[in-house]
Amino acid sequence: MKHPRLSDPAVLLSILDHLPTSIFVKDEDLRYVYSNRLHDALTGQAEADLLGCTDHDFYPAAVADQFSENDHAVIDLGEPSVIEDMASKADGTETPVLTRKARLSGPDGKVYLIGTNSDLTATKERENQYRALSETVPVAVAQIDDGLNIIFANPLFNAYCGGDGAEADQTRLLSKLCKAHADFPGSACKFETIVQGLGNQPRSVIVISSGWLALNDATRSATVSLVDISQMTELQRINEEISRLNRELATNMRRLNDAQDELFRSGKLEQLGQLTATVAHELRNPLGTVRNSAFLLDRKLKDKGLGIEALLERINKGIERCDNIITQLLDFSRTTQLKCQPEELDKWLLAVVEEEARKLPQNFTVRLDLGLAGQEVPFDPSRLQRAVINMMSNAAEALQGMPHVQPEIHISSFCKNDHVSLRVADNGPGMAPDVLARIREPLYTTKSFGTGLGIPAIEQIAIQHGGRLDVVTDVGIGSKFTLWLPVQRTVSGNAV
Repeated sequence: MKHPRLSDPAVLLSILDHLPTSIFVKDEDLRYVYSNRLHDALTGQAEADLLGCTDHDFYPAAVADQFSENDHAVIDLGEPSVIEDMASKADGTETPVLTRKARLSGPDGKVYLIGTNSDLTATKERENQYRALSETVPVAVAQIDDGLNIIFANPLFNAYCGGDGAEADQTRLLSKLCKAHADFPGSACKFETIVQGLGNQPRSVIVISSGWLALNDATRSATVSLVDISQMTELQRINEEISRLNRELATNMRRLNDAQDELFRSGKLEQLGQLTATVAHELRNPLGTVRNSAFLLDRKLKDKGLGIEALLERINKGIERCDNIITQLLDFSRTTQLKCQPEELDKWLLAVVEEEARKLPQNFTVRLDLGLAGQEVPFDPSRLQRAVINMMSNAAEALQGMPHVQPEIHISSFCKNDHVSLRVADNGPGMAPDVLARIREPLYTTKSFGTGLGIPAIEQIAIQHGGRLDVVTDVGIGSKFTLWLPVQRTVSGNAV
């Protein structure tokens, strides 16, 4: 026997009063007939004062006329309305809200207008933070709607338009970008083209579009970024950019990470992820030019007695450090689809560990226990290799500077229930509880030379495989990093 449907009006009204959403109802004459507690708080009026009144009883005439015009359109045409406006109280304070309205035919034969208000204060604050951040990054950034109108543009984007961001110049630049790539801006894309602001020299740029993203029920927008690569092949430019990045990387990445955390919640992380990956990719090419130049200098000046060997060694170490930073940036920002194929995990792990073990100091002991007995597991070899390398690098770095300990890294694999695990353990100093609580935070590091992206990248790779990362540590004994992978990957609930 079916349970009867709830029909008690008092209970239903009590539920509406306690919903975490502002709700109001008006009759055909646009008089309030219901207002829940959140709507009372939003307007600063008690329900008893609202009932039987219209907006003209509380708001200035111009504002009330605008509300009434919109309400009549909903009731007369029956088309729902979604708009952003300001909810005002009697004391003059205003709250940005997203208002949704719809016509309702009641069981009493009358027509009503029902509406909800969603508080946009936090959203507006995040948008302001994002816009403030975009003012400081050396990348041209703009947000456009699906009518190719620019909603927001930072100063560098305006410079590409002609300097002052005039609407005609913005339209000219967007038209040029649309002609340069068939998918721009509606689909996520990346391409290279030449742009020229009025009176400026032509610049070679990489253009990145996020594709259309829904701002609300009725509006779409795309975020467009332009990265200048005109001087990336010049050695002086490369050295200046690398020096600047080394000085400001921690600060800027922390800002970007804060913005990314907020954009995660609003569905926009992919845009900054594409930006981070593009910048990293574009730095790697000129970094290779620096490496090749240093190699040629070493060959030509070797045994010449010029005393520059130490300088060349410092250059090579700087290149290696920058390359590691770029690799970690790419590991953390990659969101592409994994290429997983069933493969014998132990056999693959043995080859990876043997290769990485050769790079460790000679006094390190690497112990390997393989316990999967030839079991095949679906995984992406290149992505999982980055996770294993990062875990071994973390263990090796933890063991450095411990003269009274024989450094040992223990790597093992085993199966438990429907998951297999790859574990990297060390006999290092372990981590204090406050450090353990923060190691998964992007950009958090206890090292003077670290980026704080190694462990977050490992965890992201595990999650992309449908698994997880567990960390156990004992101060003075060591740490264990265990990466769990499902025996069968699932895509939309189906095993593969």
